[in-house]
Amino acid sequence: MKIGELVREYRLSKKLTQQELAEKSDLSLPFINLIENNRRNLSVDALLKILTAMEIDPSDFFRPLSDTSDDNLQLLIEKIQLDKNRTEIIELFLSILSLNEK
Repeated sequence: MKIGELVREYRLSKKLTQQELAEKSDLSLPFINLIENNRRNLSVDALLKILTAMEIDPSDFFRPLSDTSDDNLQLLIEKIQLDKNRTEIIELFLSILSLNEK
């Protein structure tokens, strides 16, 4: 699952339209649309605005991406969640994911 798809799933579960999410997150409607369709890279700042608007904790947001039997991946996610530099680590992680999508 890609980040944009996950944003859409959470938005729909909160019964928000793209317009409502755009207004709550102080981002543009076209930007939200591009993110949900995986046509735009997402900065940590923008992701945090979206998660705050939907009242979702970042660790909860990434949990579906971590649902796996791979113990090493689970350990990595736990370490990131506890790290004082987790914002920078998440930003790097998102950058790596965007490179893989190209």
